[in-house]
Amino acid sequence: MNLDVNQLRQRFLVMLAGSMGVMLVAVGFAVGHFVYGVGWMLWAFLGFLALGFVVQLWFVRGIGRMGKGE
Repeated sequence: MNLDVNQLRQRFLVMLAGSMGVMLVAVGFAVGHFVYGVGWMLWAFLGFLALGFVVQLWFVRGIGRMGKGE
């Protein structure tokens, strides 16, 4: 299993930027729901929270595929 460090760094930075962007949006929806009491924002917050996990899973799955030659 020979992984290229530059590809790992690039994939990590993309994951980091995506996770941070999704987190900022999720925090905005959380503030909207918990501070201002807007009910529908809870569902948007949970959706963006799940999307953050999907971005991180994309990163982990991509590392596994890099080791297999894809």
